[in-house]
Amino acid sequence: MEPTPMNPLLSPGAPFVALSLAGALLAAFALSQLERTRVLIAGVRQIPNQRGMAGRMVIGQAAGIPLAMLLLAIAIAGGTSGMVRLLLFALALGVYLYVGIVLPRKPIVQAQQERHTLRLLTPGFVAYVRVALAGFDSPVQLLERYVARPRERLLPMQQLVAEALTLMSERRMLPFAAVQTVARARGCQELTDVADALAQAESEGTNPQQVLAAHQATLEIILKDEFQRMLKRRTMYLLLMVAISLVVGILANLLWVMVSGSGLLGGGLGV
Repeated sequence: MEPTPMNPLLSPGAPFVALSLAGALLAAFALSQLERTRVLIAGVRQIPNQRGMAGRMVIGQAAGIPLAMLLLAIAIAGGTSGMVRLLLFALALGVYLYVGIVLPRKPIVQAQQERHTLRLLTPGFVAYVRVALAGFDSPVQLLERYVARPRERLLPMQQLVAEALTLMSERRMLPFAAVQTVARARGCQELTDVADALAQAESEGTNPQQVLAAHQATLEIILKDEFQRMLKRRTMYLLLMVAISLVVGILANLLWVMVSGSGLLGGGLGV
């Protein structure tokens, strides 16, 4: 009589595996809370440094691998077969990719997207500041007016300005100096250059209109060139897709004609 195979889920080591998984998840939660505390201490939202990203990747792997192995064990030990087993295998792969790779890299990806959005919004922000300064508005008034009416399209820049206002009130900083600090934490070089010019003019008591005009013109030229290159690149992709579809369509038609013609020819010879 053959021995009955033991279920891995009922093995003596299963509780220890469950405890290890719970510890990895608890460590991931603690890491997120630690980053939130670091943000509160710094006063601005910052991108995790290299050491923090390494810790996130380690904890993500420590949590993703046991979860994937648990799903694989369920698929193998549960006696599933066919499509159900394939779905469990796919779910295990998806859980590992999401928990082990996507979640740890989420702050970096969000920071890159936000940096790109801030870069596109910088010329409009410079134009707003120029008009407000020409109307003899104080820096505090123009910043408060900028965030007074939230707009979805301007939300990243408005959040940055709101964070600068909070930093200004908490640390007794000058308005544009607070914008400079928050812009440097975001990592957008174009916005940082504008904030540096504004902070320097604010500290020296000079008019930054000429410097802002130069920055605005340069940014508009750069963004226009990038937009044209993007249009050309997408046009090439569309032309390539059209060419591929035409080639595939012609080959399919030729194949159909050859098969149909051979069938008709064979039928004619048979008659």
